[in-house]
Amino acid sequence: MNIKAKPFDEVLRMYEPAIKKQLVSLRLYKDYDEFYQIGCIALWNAYQQFNPDKGHFPTYAISFIRGRMLSHLSKENKYSERHAFVAEDVMEFVPSVSDQIPLEAELLEAYLWNLTAKEKAWVYEAIFLQKKPSEIQDIFCISRNSIYTLRKNALKKMRENAFVLNQ
Repeated sequence: MNIKAKPFDEVLRMYEPAIKKQLVSLRLYKDYDEFYQIGCIALWNAYQQFNPDKGHFPTYAISFIRGRMLSHLSKENKYSERHAFVAEDVMEFVPSVSDQIPLEAELLEAYLWNLTAKEKAWVYEAIFLQKKPSEIQDIFCISRNSIYTLRKNALKKMRENAFVLNQ
């Protein structure tokens, strides 16, 4: 049976179940239409390249279709492993990797005018450097309760300064 004697439309109708069987056997449900199209194109390429002296067309066509689907699947997997897409609303919550933004320092400086030196040092360590209370406790050599009191007083004064500046 010479496959080249038949028009491709008829060959496609004959091998459509084979394409769908490969979709099921490879468990390709997500992008069904895309992989079905890949199978049809692979069948066309197999139809064009087939040499009857080297074997039977059904075996050649099915292996060609399966191979194309597998290679496309591996390309998609590589792409998804290497590329991560994040929605814009999620990007807003990604913390900055830079130590400090100069504009933030200038803005915050306006709220520190009546703080003591220790309170300003706490603001620098806790807010700019984002250190934990236990780390700040080691730097200042004071108790944990003193750190919390320092924090409470500094934040209270900064709120009052914000209220004064906003009026």
